Amino acid sequence: MPEIHFNKEKGSQLKLFTPGPVYVPKRILDEMAKPNDTHRSNPYREMHQLVEEGLKKLLYTSNECFIFASSATGIMEACVRNLLKNDEKGLFLTIGAFGDRWHQIGLTNGKNAIKEGVEWGNAIKPHFVKNLLEEDHYDVVFIQANETSTGVYNPLDEIIPIIKNHDTLVCVDATSSMAGVKVEVDKLGIDVCLASVQKCLTIPPGLAVCSVSQAALDKSKEVKNRGYYFDFLEVLKKNKIHETPNTPPIPQIRALAIQLDYILNKEGLENRFERHSKLGNFTRKWAAHQGFKMFSEQGYESNTVSTITNNLEVDISKMVSTLMERGYKIANGYGDLKNKTFRIGHMGEITLKDLSEMLQVLGDIISEMK
Repeated sequence: MPEIHFNKEKGSQLKLFTPGPVYVPKRILDEMAKPNDTHRSNPYREMHQLVEEGLKKLLYTSNECFIFASSATGIMEACVRNLLKNDEKGLFLTIGAFGDRWHQIGLTNGKNAIKEGVEWGNAIKPHFVKNLLEEDHYDVVFIQANETSTGVYNPLDEIIPIIKNHDTLVCVDATSSMAGVKVEVDKLGIDVCLASVQKCLTIPPGLAVCSVSQAALDKSKEVKNRGYYFDFLEVLKKNKIHETPNTPPIPQIRALAIQLDYILNKEGLENRFERHSKLGNFTRKWAAHQGFKMFSEQGYESNTVSTITNNLEVDISKMVSTLMERGYKIANGYGDLKNKTFRIGHMGEITLKDLSEMLQVLGDIISEMK
């Protein structure tokens, strides 16, 4: 799905308020349109290095930062292949569709993958993790920061220290929160923190990034059959000279370099996190004013994507299509939550003014449908 659709009837662009891909501003698209050098050139290496350095600042880490030509799902599989031996046990903590996906990746790679979760809409709590880790030993724990299907943000600051106290590697899928919600990788001791770029980082799809700890790199040396394309050690070799093992999407990397500069040096990290917090709060207040209930557990709502329960029993498909006719796009519920919920993405470069204008239109449509 492209980032900007063209509405032929209205003769205007359709602005995305989906959970990803997100609306991409012109300044980023213009950067992508510039001529390319090869991925084995000095200009490319300089650009690659800028991205590495920017990601380290974004994630508050001194760990290696890798670039992959894939979606985040590719790095999710890389974590399974690189960090979990066949005779070891991995714990997949799930609160929604993408936690379930990570568990499925473990199973399809022949790993001893144990899934433990809570009812969709709820968050993983510290006592839940503590009990699991005291009952059995796990070599790697896999968890979502922000579950895109349910609009729930797990309390990583409370959970990760418990995991690390049990001498366990931990991988965090921050796909729909990286660059929107603050995560201090080194402070928490996260071994792999991953995301794709088509969400809070506001780049068109085709690229995924992650930080990888030295402990994770050391562990990967002990694991056989890591695969080829996503082998951490092969990526590390090329990363040392600011390259990738295989041909990367150079336009996306150039866009990411200038976007990281914008985030770090123009908007500022704390301002960006605060803006996303305001967007989340504004959406939740709008939903309550309309009479909707949030699907996500109170106190654990995402600030980047809101999943809203269809307790008013509106025709969500009609609501979404009518909104598209008026220039905006949101998303129906994901998987089993289709028509039971709808999702509003408020991440990336969306401003409070942008969100307010869209929600005004959406509120009018809901009133018309009652």
